[in-house]
Amino acid sequence: MTRRRSKAILTASLLAIVSFLVWQFTPLQAIFALSNLSDPAKLSTLGERGANSRLNKIVFWLDDARHLGVSVETAIHWSQFLNGTREPRTSLVRTSLLHNLKIADGLGLLTPENRDRLKRGNAAIITRGPYAGETVEIDHIVPFSVAPELGNELANLEVLHRTENRRKSDRIGERQLAHAELFFKAGLLNQASLEMVRRRAMP
Repeated sequence: MTRRRSKAILTASLLAIVSFLVWQFTPLQAIFALSNLSDPAKLSTLGERGANSRLNKIVFWLDDARHLGVSVETAIHWSQFLNGTREPRTSLVRTSLLHNLKIADGLGLLTPENRDRLKRGNAAIITRGPYAGETVEIDHIVPFSVAPELGNELANLEVLHRTENRRKSDRIGERQLAHAELFFKAGLLNQASLEMVRRRAMP
């Protein structure tokens, strides 16, 4: 083996090691995962409630990014830049993801065991508060039954403990109506669905 070839092999090996270390121990992997999971084009191709498991994974990767020293806001910004999310959806999704991570923190969903579940897209188990031991579910803020076009819209999904999700069912109150109005202004909800939400809204 010539010295030049040996040097080329050594250089390639070092680059591979450095690339691996950068991927494993910097936020790059988290940001690319978030970009893929929150890509509007990919979300639009999913079947009914297909984004639910994605939200679980997103919560994991947001937590992973901050463990690696990057603010959650920065991780979301770069992931949306990479997947081409545009306003007004950008702001709606960012607000929703930050809210869901806050819920996950409050319910104690980010234990090592739960992080493993979330990374695989599975539901976490509450470890803190009155509902400890209960599995969380993904709720559609504006119910799927009245706005199916929002079924895989991340801005319309929320981590919720099982009891409250079943209690809420598909009822519509002021909060759901307010979200529907925002989604309509953003072009994510059609006029017919908005009118249905308005008719069903409870005072």
